[in-house]
Amino acid sequence: MTTQRPAADQPHWRVYPVGLAGNVVNAAINALAPFLLGIGAAFVLLLAVALVGEEALAYEPAVSGALDQLARAAMMPVLVLALGAGVLTTVLLALREVITSRAVVRAVAEGAPRTAVPHPSQVNLLTAQPPFLAFLVMAVLVGGIGLLMAVIAAFTVNGSELPILWGFLVTTGVGGAFVLLALAGRPAHHRRRLAVAAHWSTADEHAAWRRAAPARAEDDDTTALPADLQRMRRRATWLEYVGIVCFALGFSLMQLWLFVTHPFRSTTDPGPRVEYGDGIEVVLVAGVWVFAALMVAAVALLVVGFFADSAVQRREQEILREALEDPAAPRPPRVLLRKYADHQPVIFVQALALLAALGAVLGWGVYSLGTGGMADVATLYGEADETFGGFVPQALVTLAISAALVLLALVWDVAVSARGYDLRNRVVERWPVKPAPRMVGEDGEKRPDPASTGPSLTPRPEPKPKPKPKPKRQNARR
Repeated sequence: MTTQRPAADQPHWRVYPVGLAGNVVNAAINALAPFLLGIGAAFVLLLAVALVGEEALAYEPAVSGALDQLARAAMMPVLVLALGAGVLTTVLLALREVITSRAVVRAVAEGAPRTAVPHPSQVNLLTAQPPFLAFLVMAVLVGGIGLLMAVIAAFTVNGSELPILWGFLVTTGVGGAFVLLALAGRPAHHRRRLAVAAHWSTADEHAAWRRAAPARAEDDDTTALPADLQRMRRRATWLEYVGIVCFALGFSLMQLWLFVTHPFRSTTDPGPRVEYGDGIEVVLVAGVWVFAALMVAAVALLVVGFFADSAVQRREQEILREALEDPAAPRPPRVLLRKYADHQPVIFVQALALLAALGAVLGWGVYSLGTGGMADVATLYGEADETFGGFVPQALVTLAISAALVLLALVWDVAVSARGYDLRNRVVERWPVKPAPRMVGEDGEKRPDPASTGPSLTPRPEPKPKPKPKPKRQNARR
């Protein structure tokens, strides 16, 4: 079965360009997800390093102490980078909603045909209820936590610690400003939705939805893909599964090891290290090395899996482009059509972002130790500058490379966004497939999200809650 590209007067979906700002925001969102994953991978590696250092398994005690210091010092960038990246992600998600709605309104002002209805993925950003939800939740949490800590600090800090109190007050103010910003942007976002709905009526949306093929459970079947692509997918999936298994085994082994060596630990205190006989200690030492090896293997397989997925993505795009160039080509497998109807990040770029996170955490940890910045934090780091001082140039180079990789990931994703937009739009117009229905609402009252099942640009009145049945009055016994 072949499907030609629809004529301009036939109803169809179109993905409207979001401009340079939208491409930059999408690229940043695509890079932040693997960056956060890389921070988690760095945390896993630091756990392995910490256990190796604690057990003095290195060849010299000085090396063992250095490993322990590095593992502890690098926990600071893990926390700071994870928190910063999480906050930035919610800000970018809100910006994506704003930029997408403005791009579609701009298309209306430029005379977009009524037959070219915005794709459901863009309509979903236009009609999100409530809009900017993740950003609002983040703002409330930041402001609330800052206010709570400010109240506690007001009664506990002394004169020399006043900057701590001011820091919490600034955090509270930033959170409050974000809350006001999210609430103030909602009316304008709603007006843009009404402007788009005035151009594309419910009937226009219905006509475009009727042309799309239904989404079915068998759409996820990969047996219809070419044999070489199936092999590439199996290889990438195998790497990811083995990495997950290594992580699960390593983490379970670590918990077992801690249960045996620190039986009196609590939530905040690891407790004393219990010593055993020589035979058991040999087993415990081997267990730490096995744990460390499994964690390193898990991270390595994760990185290699990203590169394998990148090869899969290139092959998928080749199949779609070859089919699009042939007017008589049969319909490609629906699993590819559903996937590329949405915005697809460059997976190779995501692998670079993951590596950048690993480098940022380790480089930050070594730099803070080598420059003596951790000496004021605890006496544990009193002589760390003597050990790590010679590695400060390497740490700076690592941080610079990590920053360059993040910048390269952004520029690369933005540079190829035009080509990705063209592929996505041609796939959507020639072989439209309905998105998988999503359920929204509270438990017991869930309903399909209109943006995933049909026309949703025109706001619908909220359904009135069903009145609760009145309890039957029982006759009082005399």
